[in-house]
Amino acid sequence: MRDERLSGIFGAGEEAWIVGGAVRDLLLERRVVDLDVACREPRAAAHRYAKARGGAPFPLSERHGAWRVATEGTDETVDFTPLPDGIEADLATRDFTINAIAVPVEGGDPVDPHGGRADLAAGVVRAVSASIFRDDPHRLLRAVRIEEELGFRMDEGTERLLRESVSLVTEPAGERNLAE
Repeated sequence: MRDERLSGIFGAGEEAWIVGGAVRDLLLERRVVDLDVACREPRAAAHRYAKARGGAPFPLSERHGAWRVATEGTDETVDFTPLPDGIEADLATRDFTINAIAVPVEGGDPVDPHGGRADLAAGVVRAVSASIFRDDPHRLLRAVRIEEELGFRMDEGTERLLRESVSLVTEPAGERNLAE
């Protein structure tokens, strides 16, 4: 599994992974509109991608070191995020197991430490950790959106966490909630 849009962007031996909802959508054979790439130097990767594919790189989150490239004439975006402690550490910070799967950019077997592929097959939305909603309350809305969009169901533990955390829903910025 590989995305040809990233061909030639990373050098040999440069650690880079397709992560998150992009992998989920690839595995579900859905169109990937938002490609997420975890790599060691997101700024440099975003600039190389923009130059090769025609697009505009800009900081998505200066606090987190993430960069986005939007390409003219398409609805596709590519986000490049830092990978300071390796792919398994990155995946442990993700929201749901179905979004905590990574595939090497240059191809190879998926890394799936949280059982996301099994949850995809079962149609289950399961939290990666008990702190996901405290870490980012925006995930409360994302959980419900994913259920609706994919026709999946939250597992019992994730639904309990969501209900316990519902008071956090007003914390994210309004524009983030609107986008979700």
